[in-house]
Amino acid sequence: MSEHSPEGKALTNWRPAESPHPALPVFTFTRHPIEKFVSYYKDKFVRARGQGFELDHLKALKFDPDMSLEEVVRHMMTIPVEKMEHHAQPQHRILIKNGRLIPDFVVRVEDMASEWPLISEVSLCNFSIDQKKNTTAGQSQPLDLGKPVVSALARYYTHDFELFGYEKPSVEDLSIRTIRPKAPLTAYQIEELKDEIAKRRAEFIGLAEKLKKDPEFRGEYLSSVKTEFNRFQIHTNSASSKTNPYVISLLRRMKRSFIR
Repeated sequence: MSEHSPEGKALTNWRPAESPHPALPVFTFTRHPIEKFVSYYKDKFVRARGQGFELDHLKALKFDPDMSLEEVVRHMMTIPVEKMEHHAQPQHRILIKNGRLIPDFVVRVEDMASEWPLISEVSLCNFSIDQKKNTTAGQSQPLDLGKPVVSALARYYTHDFELFGYEKPSVEDLSIRTIRPKAPLTAYQIEELKDEIAKRRAEFIGLAEKLKKDPEFRGEYLSSVKTEFNRFQIHTNSASSKTNPYVISLLRRMKRSFIR
């Protein structure tokens, strides 16, 4: 489903990540932290030149579309991580809430082609991923990051490198200082989370294999998935209607009309 469809928004945009999710397997893709940041810079800054930011939060944080990548990094390092525009925040902050890992299957986007058959099996959706890699149109030229930027970003995204198996750059340059997060993950928490990611991965693979080999189990699984998603849709429609000012106003007008 499209992430911008009502169903997609019910699972993402409409609700904070720590809210209850449907009792269904959750998978997610991570990306090399520095490559992800460079893509973010090209999309949110370079593309915004001459037309302004599409994200008001960037303006509120005193960024400017004409900033160079190094200027963006230097300014970002002065902003507490939890207040930074969420597209640039470390990926683990999206996947972990209150110390709890949300996804059941964490896949690096670089490994998508080899891992997709497992996701296809568990999601019961047989569709192709043979599509071009998402790029920012007209902004494909490489950027020279420089040691200060690489070192600062490596420190900023250090937990992402550790948790998701990416090789962390060994560049050491402290000319760009970073703000320490309010509650950084400890070495013990990192190891616990890595073990949890590996454990859930094994369970996800086991589920995929059972679905592939056992038609009866697959049928029961499909039925339970439909039931759970329908239940969740009712929940999200009810929750979003209660907080939608337009719906509230409409209901009040209808009530007044009915009384008259």
